[in-house]
Amino acid sequence: MKILMVLLLIANFNTSNDLRIYESGMAFLLNKNYSEAVKEFQTLVDQYPQSDKADNALLEIGKYYYTVGDMKKAKEYFERIITDYKTSDSYDNALYFKALILLNNQDIDGAYEALSRIKAGIPDSEILDKVYYKLGEISGLKGNYKQGLFFISKIYMRFPESDVFDEAMELASYYYYKLKNPAEGLKMLSFITLENLKSENIDYMTSNLLRFFLNKKYKIHRTYYQMPKPGLVATDKKGTLYAYSKRDGFIYVIKKGKMKKFSTPSEVTSIFYSPKYGFFYATSNRVFSKRDRISKSFSDDGEVLNNIVSIAVDFFGNYLIYDKDRAIVYKFDKNGKLLKKIVAPADYIKIRKDGKIFIVRDSRNVIDIRNFDGKLIKTIATYRKIVDMDFDNYDNIYMLVDKGKTLVILKEDLSLFQRIDIYNTLGGKFYHLSVDGDGTIFLSDKSSSIVRFD
Repeated sequence: MKILMVLLLIANFNTSNDLRIYESGMAFLLNKNYSEAVKEFQTLVDQYPQSDKADNALLEIGKYYYTVGDMKKAKEYFERIITDYKTSDSYDNALYFKALILLNNQDIDGAYEALSRIKAGIPDSEILDKVYYKLGEISGLKGNYKQGLFFISKIYMRFPESDVFDEAMELASYYYYKLKNPAEGLKMLSFITLENLKSENIDYMTSNLLRFFLNKKYKIHRTYYQMPKPGLVATDKKGTLYAYSKRDGFIYVIKKGKMKKFSTPSEVTSIFYSPKYGFFYATSNRVFSKRDRISKSFSDDGEVLNNIVSIAVDFFGNYLIYDKDRAIVYKFDKNGKLLKKIVAPADYIKIRKDGKIFIVRDSRNVIDIRNFDGKLIKTIATYRKIVDMDFDNYDNIYMLVDKGKTLVILKEDLSLFQRIDIYNTLGGKFYHLSVDGDGTIFLSDKSSSIVRFD
């Protein structure tokens, strides 16, 4: 409150009225009184549209609505800057936030165009590093990894102190692996500052990339955790394992020897972890978001889906849901609006980091690989009785086949990396698996054990 009073007192001396209103709005903003700040900024743009601070006020209002999730309202303010204040210092930021909103609405081409206008028209923009990162990310969403690397290269050559530098190097490492150049991928990871708080994640990625670069096979296995009737498992790729107990109805959250658990309202039919959106689990008729503490039901022609057996969440926050009664894979947006139906009997679905949708069908003997839009890319009928599947940070594929007797590991291009006879190695069958960021494999049986493979 002291900051607010001081700024307001200063503003009363030798300051034009528009500037006083703007400084008052900024004072409210500094004190996190956002509603009052927006009122002041709105007063400024209404009464003094020609003010030197009008564009800044519009930008702050737009950013406020963007933060609270009112994308439609936010876009209106950013568009006003883009239309009426083309020469202002807020123009590039308005274009950038417009691009983020377009990307959020899955308009990839529109977002790319908006960001390209900053790159081409404002070469000295203070947010050019973030623009290059988003252009690189969008290029990857389109499957154009070479173009993505071109944009990312601008960051490590020109902006080594950028806030997005480490994220850019992670992304570059991933793109190089997709282009079958893991050595350059490792080089990108080496640029990341060790003191960064995300270094633990980098350690994971480096370990995993080295395994496939050096062709180091899995050998070590040990019991990782004992729990009553373990079932579904999933990881956050950074060391946390989620495991559902069929006997007591709890989901166990296990990390570095620590464990906590939470109950579920009814039997869990599917679990999924999204790096962007957190942990999800499904019962027969609802999907729960642990991070947002909400649950959703989904409908087709007014009828609620009542036999959800598999879920996933894509880059944009869309829900992919397989309802067994209807034999349909559904795609709903984050608000529950139906976007697409893939009418095909399935056993379960999985989604990979690159957006590829894996649909396991025909009594778990066939895999259909589809793109973001559901278009069929490839069908695999090489393996039988695929009881579970997961992916690591580099899109390599891990499968339990032969009714849980064999572990098969494929590289991201579907070539065979390793095949392990776990039935004879461990003396039993396993029914669920999950893969950590460093390639550590977790297998659960139906009795009491979660086994770890390194």
